[in-house]
Amino acid sequence: MKFLKSYYRLLVVLVLVFTAFGCEGDEEADDIDNDPSSSFEGNWKRENMETYVKFVGSNAITCSGGVETVGSFNASEPSMTFVIGEEVIKFPLKINGSTLLVGVPDQVVDTHTAQIYYKSNAFPCDGGGGGSGEGNIIFWISSDMGCGSINVTLQGQGSSSISSYYASSPNCGASGCANFTVAQGTYNFTATCGDYSWDGSVTVSEDQCFKMQLTL
Repeated sequence: MKFLKSYYRLLVVLVLVFTAFGCEGDEEADDIDNDPSSSFEGNWKRENMETYVKFVGSNAITCSGGVETVGSFNASEPSMTFVIGEEVIKFPLKINGSTLLVGVPDQVVDTHTAQIYYKSNAFPCDGGGGGSGEGNIIFWISSDMGCGSINVTLQGQGSSSISSYYASSPNCGASGCANFTVAQGTYNFTATCGDYSWDGSVTVSEDQCFKMQLTL
């Protein structure tokens, strides 16, 4: 089941540049220079498709079919990168006037057909139906691991620590646990404590409390 979820998210991310219907409406980016005066910030919608991407600080967030996926944004290259299971997918980016060009993964956008995105006021995965658009994540342990506090780092969200343990699953916000409130989506995490370390990904939905127990 975990493999199927990762595979589905991989397909959702690849929709950013690929379709099953050829390249009609695409734009060759061979002679296009990135416009340094333009900003990537905000929401973008793919031409002729309900696929969206937005850039918030160092995060790139996609929305397709109601599924939100969080990756990293590098403004200096520029590019956006997503980690889906064991797959690392890096998309080159360019601003051309009022359009965003998303290139083929791990290639130079100048030499490949780029998909065109336009500025958008909408981002469907923000939860425009009255919800908060955010969810909560709690990292917890059920016993003292004997290494002190556990430091948990969540992709693009900073760090928090686990300093207490619970016999049963605590609610989000419980003291002594690592708590995060984030936009709905998928996030990678790492955790360390002495010689122990953990890593993986968590997916949280709107108004959900996602509980992640760290075990040895």
